[in-house]
Amino acid sequence: MTLGEDTPGTVDVRCERLVPGDPAWLWHFHRARTMLLAPLAAAAEEEPEQLPDGFDPVAVLAAWEAVCATLPEALRTHVPEPVEFTEPEEPADPAGPVVDRVVRQAQEERDRVARGSGLWGPDGREHIPVHLVEIAERDLETLAAALDRLTQVVTGRLRGAALLYRIAALHPYPLGPSTALSLCGNLRILLDTLRPEPAPEDLALLRPLLGPPTRDPAPRVLTPEQEAAYRNFAHRIADIICPGDIRESAAFAWRY
Repeated sequence: MTLGEDTPGTVDVRCERLVPGDPAWLWHFHRARTMLLAPLAAAAEEEPEQLPDGFDPVAVLAAWEAVCATLPEALRTHVPEPVEFTEPEEPADPAGPVVDRVVRQAQEERDRVARGSGLWGPDGREHIPVHLVEIAERDLETLAAALDRLTQVVTGRLRGAALLYRIAALHPYPLGPSTALSLCGNLRILLDTLRPEPAPEDLALLRPLLGPPTRDPAPRVLTPEQEAAYRNFAHRIADIICPGDIRESAAFAWRY
């Protein structure tokens, strides 16, 4: 059986997962498709001999699209760009105005993303929204198997590295060049977010807050217990996007 194919008679088991309505996370989610899975699917037609053995990128791309279809419409149709922190034109003390500028831009981004979510912390601060979705386990398994196979390619244990490096060269990041490893990193972030089951106690606390998105949601003020569950979620996403860097992870979670 080729990677990505359905096993005959498989049961479509659905699982509940929490997804952040955060452009920084969604940027990685959508780039997993545009910078990696879609180019690999195109290569299946144009140069199939360059693909890793047994790898079906068309089926893997279909699994990503099935996961995407479970997200609220705004998260599916709006593909965000990363926030660019630029240096001021005039020279400045790196310990002063530049830092102030970065902090201000991060605050403005946080306020823009959180505005209208209707989720308010006990301290009166509006939160970045979080959504509850139902995803087919087989789609997550297909994507996980694909990431494992591509990681073996990048580390030289399977052929196909030349194709990945060509794709990386054609799909640079807005802030710098891509690598085969960074392309796989987008898919890793998606899976690290969606494969683990949410902590049952946190999900039970957050569930009453996770209704379908509406244009003008009624304000929902989190209890201290719900706030703690929300912070757990925020810190988990931050650790996934900023692995191994405590300061960057803390700064990312602060946005929530």
